[in-house]
Amino acid sequence: MNNKIAGHRFLAFGLAVSLTVTGITGCTSKQADTAGSEEAAQSTAKEQVLKGHNENEASNLGAWGRAMGAVLISINDGSPYYFGGYDTTDANAKAAKSILRSSWNISNRKQLLKQIDALYNTGSRTDYKREAHDLNKMSKAQRKKALKQVSGDLKTHYDNLQYIWDTWGNKGLLAWDLCRISHLAQWGYIADYINLDEAQAVLEPAALRLQKKFDNWDDVVINWLDGYAYASSVPIRSVEETDYTSRKNVYEKLVADQKESDPLFDDNLFHTEIIPLGTITYDSLMDEIKPKKTARTKAVIKKKKQQGKDSEEVTQ
Repeated sequence: MNNKIAGHRFLAFGLAVSLTVTGITGCTSKQADTAGSEEAAQSTAKEQVLKGHNENEASNLGAWGRAMGAVLISINDGSPYYFGGYDTTDANAKAAKSILRSSWNISNRKQLLKQIDALYNTGSRTDYKREAHDLNKMSKAQRKKALKQVSGDLKTHYDNLQYIWDTWGNKGLLAWDLCRISHLAQWGYIADYINLDEAQAVLEPAALRLQKKFDNWDDVVINWLDGYAYASSVPIRSVEETDYTSRKNVYEKLVADQKESDPLFDDNLFHTEIIPLGTITYDSLMDEIKPKKTARTKAVIKKKKQQGKDSEEVTQ
């Protein structure tokens, strides 16, 4: 098989796998990010004035979560300064449940926690890394020939893939996955699948990883935007107005409008110790989704332990 054909088949197969996986997990961003947005906007009374930050003040996880989800909350006419984005009304709960169900296939607490755990541990970045590594195994000449044979969304996808890899390397899509944990946590809170403290507690590992890998919110948001472009086949370097540029404009306006006394995107968070809630932890919440050991499983484990002890006695 010649290199041109091999490269072309690889590209087409890789994109098909990528889109299949993201569609299953609710990560295709045009669907996952914007589905139900009109319903959310209609169900939240714009005349409502949401006071304060609606967060546990003994911790700074609320501040992390508000910044991580601010752009999408703003797009959906919520208040990014208010954890959850909206008031906890029946209408808003219904809208949040609709978003979670239609975009993420989440209909209950357990499914919400499972998806949060999946975003933290794997997310879209697992397939991105595999795809980028496979693409870069090809020589520069092979890639150039293969990419000449594709067009439209397929070409945009691989142009984005190469750009993100060149820009971020293994860190590509990290903020895309971790910031969406904040989206799920806040929607899950409004949907009444988790309470306010739980919605902040699930953010702790994501906040710790963002703090370790980034130094400021500009880089976090650009990494998130690049992930959105990768998942949606929206060109990153387009000179035209796109969903990518409109989201970037939302972020820039939020930054420009924030008050120095109460910044939404506070870069000091990256240099300040993350303070847990103390009331509940990420691990305790994830214990709920771990498979429970049946009586049969416990008996097998007990038997294996006993066999191990018997083996030790024989060899001694």
